[in-house]
Amino acid sequence: MKLTKGLIKADIIAARQAIEYFDQNHIKDIKNIAAYHLQQAAEKLIKLQIYKALQTTEDRKMYTHDLSKLIEYAEAESIKLIVPEYIRDHVNSITEWEAGNRYDIGFSIRIDTLKKCYGIVADWESQV
Repeated sequence: MKLTKGLIKADIIAARQAIEYFDQNHIKDIKNIAAYHLQQAAEKLIKLQIYKALQTTEDRKMYTHDLSKLIEYAEAESIKLIVPEYIRDHVNSITEWEAGNRYDIGFSIRIDTLKKCYGIVADWESQV
């Protein structure tokens, strides 16, 4: 699998643009796009570290959007992951952003939560 930092950066940019669009236009559904791209960036940041550390990976353990399962897999393989405390503390809710925001019309997330997560994910990307 060819996972690049460019793909991760694209998710971070998309999240930032969605947050900025919400701030300017107050269309609440755009926040769902920000949440999705933040989850994708977090997922890819974990996967990138796993791919860098292992010569071969178990597909069934890598083909998931569940951040906690990816972290567990990495730790079981003794990979020293860089994962911010905020991400670890909110791993289940961030995982839900992958699908919940695209399919659940009742999905709602606060803009301040998105902004905080965006700052953490953008900083995390520069550390990996």
